[in-house]
Amino acid sequence: MVKIRLSLNIISHLVLLLSLLFTTNLMQGQEDVNTFMGFIKIQDSLLIKYKVELQQENGVVSGFSLTDFGGEHETKSRIEGTYNEERSLLSFREVELIYTKSLYEEQDFCNIHLEPTKFKWDSGKLMGNFKGKFNDGTECINGEIAMNSIEKIDKRITKFTKKLKNSRRVPDSIKQQLDKMKIVDTLNLNVLKKDEVTSILTASKKITCTIYDGGQIDKDVITVYKNGKILLYKYEISDTKKILTIPLTDKRSRITIESNSVGTIGENTTFIEISDGVNNIRTMTNLKIDEKTDIDVILK
Repeated sequence: MVKIRLSLNIISHLVLLLSLLFTTNLMQGQEDVNTFMGFIKIQDSLLIKYKVELQQENGVVSGFSLTDFGGEHETKSRIEGTYNEERSLLSFREVELIYTKSLYEEQDFCNIHLEPTKFKWDSGKLMGNFKGKFNDGTECINGEIAMNSIEKIDKRITKFTKKLKNSRRVPDSIKQQLDKMKIVDTLNLNVLKKDEVTSILTASKKITCTIYDGGQIDKDVITVYKNGKILLYKYEISDTKKILTIPLTDKRSRITIESNSVGTIGENTTFIEISDGVNNIRTMTNLKIDEKTDIDVILK
């Protein structure tokens, strides 16, 4: 085994990734819910990060998928499927696009259809073959899914963080970050980065944006625009939730979030929950001062 010494800079970045990518209590209180994380494999070599959250009732499966999570093409879709407990067979398909960071053209999205796959509901792994299909049913690309349960991954992460805390080579400042890091559910969290456009699809005539600080209050300040017009001006984020109701009168409405201050701790990390009455999308900004990120709300 080759041992690699990590620089403190790399360790600090790992701490940040851990705080954003994993949760220690994701499954608590959720019966018959399975969360998996891993990859889809296409063209024999191309790997794309993939997550699913599945729940089932009387053999009917529902949930969400997250493709290329944390990447520039992150896409969240709604899932429908079936589970045969007697035969231990699972199948599902992506049926509705919820949001994407790719350039949005609906006809370009290839939906994953997992073929009937041997699977036990309390299993720690989900592996099988899928067919990709466009909305009109035309096949686009096929591949494989290989994922582990979030619980199994979490045990590895817990072991890793424990080693960091016990290491004499890791400074106390890094250990404190481990103690205080905000645990978030990344299946419902979209990190909004600078100069990025996130497209949200909805059939509603309005959305609500609930704005707050989900961690330590450090005086982050934002301005919110709709199609260039100010909706909220230099608002200081707190743990009190600010609710904006935004009417949707155009086919495409652009919501812009501008960081006016990064507060006292790192980047501007404002939590914004976007709801259209059906879907609820949890987002968090990751912006430096004067940086902007855009959300395009597209009427179906």
